[in-house]
Amino acid sequence: MKKLLFVGFAIAAAGLATAGAQTFTTGVGPDKRQQETRRPPAPVSGRPVAGALPRAARGNPIQMLNPGAPEKYRASVDDTVTYDPNNPSRITGIILAGIRW
Repeated sequence: MKKLLFVGFAIAAAGLATAGAQTFTTGVGPDKRQQETRRPPAPVSGRPVAGALPRAARGNPIQMLNPGAPEKYRASVDDTVTYDPNNPSRITGIILAGIRW
């Protein structure tokens, strides 16, 4: 037990003796490392979002079902439905969310 205690003190004394030998200095010239430049974030595209869900989020979703809704709640039908290319009068699906380009 005494030997273990002596070894512990010897290690602690050696650590304290070497701690004083550390120096923290810097060069006198300009910093040679290049500073990291931050890039601005990528711009958000201005593409319009189409579909029934974004349209419902922008306004009152109940007015989407009302045929007599005011003009501010109406939107183009092309934003919410898809057509058959061979028969344009036939609706083939509903666009829930999409991006037009």
